[in-house]
Amino acid sequence: MNLDAIKKEIFVSCPFDLLKKKYLKKIIEEGINPEIGLNGTVLDDYTFRDFKDVFKELDSSMVRCTIHAPFTDVSIGAIDKRIRAVSIDRLKMAMDIAVLFDAVDMVFHSGWERKIYADVTDKWLDNATDSLFEICEYAKGSNIRIMLENVFELGPSLHLELFSRVDHEVLGFCLDAGHVYAFSDTELNKWIETLGDKIGHLHLHDNKGSEDDHLAPGDGIIDFDMIFSWLSKRGIRPVFTLEAHDEESVIPGLMAIGKLIDKYYK
Repeated sequence: MNLDAIKKEIFVSCPFDLLKKKYLKKIIEEGINPEIGLNGTVLDDYTFRDFKDVFKELDSSMVRCTIHAPFTDVSIGAIDKRIRAVSIDRLKMAMDIAVLFDAVDMVFHSGWERKIYADVTDKWLDNATDSLFEICEYAKGSNIRIMLENVFELGPSLHLELFSRVDHEVLGFCLDAGHVYAFSDTELNKWIETLGDKIGHLHLHDNKGSEDDHLAPGDGIIDFDMIFSWLSKRGIRPVFTLEAHDEESVIPGLMAIGKLIDKYYK
């Protein structure tokens, strides 16, 4: 696959504020499909009209997108019911924007952190179950799937429990192998064996095994061949997103992922 073909297969993460202020023209010119991030104060800093204007430009250029929902301070299982209500509201707002952009899917985080919720995990799970079902029902009928991503979870058991409790048609799993290597105490193969049939999206970036470095795939130690081989053998072709945190990593990252797609899906 040449670079132009690769760009059609892969999304590239880009926060909405940077997209609007700096990268929109370049993304359109290069034919890059963005995963639009809505984190931080984006939902308050911009109006629906701002989002609509950006969508019109992307749509007219035939560029597709995915949406990454807000995640800072968001916890679907929050013990404080008012915090949980705000978390649900933020995710619903993100879904409204995903519908506006006719997004392929929307990725979001659970918000679980061991240091905060370890002693109240059962209560957190009960709350998260209710939240997750409400969000799934909100997304139902939009033709947009929602993908629950792993971040600080130590292993796949929390996701497995949530998926067993909320077996919903719109819900899938976004595997972030970089987060597995940086934050989990469970081997990557265990994550894949446990949740592989739920994988609908991959966040692709590399690291050295201790920090969430967001390097281009191939610049760290993550076994991407194992991921792609496992999925392709089972006929699972997820959405691919390159999560590069600097502009210089985008092209090398795209080329690296393109080689994996060529190797396992062509």
